[in-house]
Amino acid sequence: MILDPIRTENPFADPHLTWCDLSFAIRDVQALHHDGPLGPVSLHLPDDLAQAVPKRRSEFLAGRLAAALALRQAGLPEAVGRNGRAPVWPTGAAGSITHSKDRAIAAVSTRYRGIGLDCEAMVNPDRAMQLAAAIFSETESRLRPEALPFASFFTLIFSAKEAVYKALSPRLTRIPDFHEATLTALNPGSLHIDLHGQSHRVRFRLSSKDCVTLAIDETA
Repeated sequence: MILDPIRTENPFADPHLTWCDLSFAIRDVQALHHDGPLGPVSLHLPDDLAQAVPKRRSEFLAGRLAAALALRQAGLPEAVGRNGRAPVWPTGAAGSITHSKDRAIAAVSTRYRGIGLDCEAMVNPDRAMQLAAAIFSETESRLRPEALPFASFFTLIFSAKEAVYKALSPRLTRIPDFHEATLTALNPGSLHIDLHGQSHRVRFRLSSKDCVTLAIDETA
């Protein structure tokens, strides 16, 4: 199910994050036993996911493996609990898990209050045009550089807003609407999203295949 290699290099070069990025194949699995360069990990599905479709089960186990290996690198307990669908991290740690098609990534920190990590497969151009009005305004769309295809811009802004929501989720009482978050600046490798009067920097890595975004909540 897990495809080599497992990558631990943080693409954002943030010294306060430990990182795990892996590829996986969808399988009809109930458990995952993996023994790689970072050592063995055994994971089992929670009861409420035992009858989920193979895609959901594979995504969950791959994401939890990435989280366990990121926590292991940070010298932290590897168990990640659950509160509904949200992961519950060990005391003193913040983390985030994301998966998209055949990729799962986890990031962990003992310094930050919240981490928002999101990976989105590139949306096809027709779907991007259909959904754009639900994700960003005309004002925001005018910040798209001419050289950036509309589908790539759509995928990036969708992912960036998701990353901000994830980073702030421990102190949000509800999930904001996409139009409550506003793109205010877009630069190579980073952008800014305003939400409820506060500006949040989002770093990103954009390829023809997918987009990875990272937002950090450094609030004490």
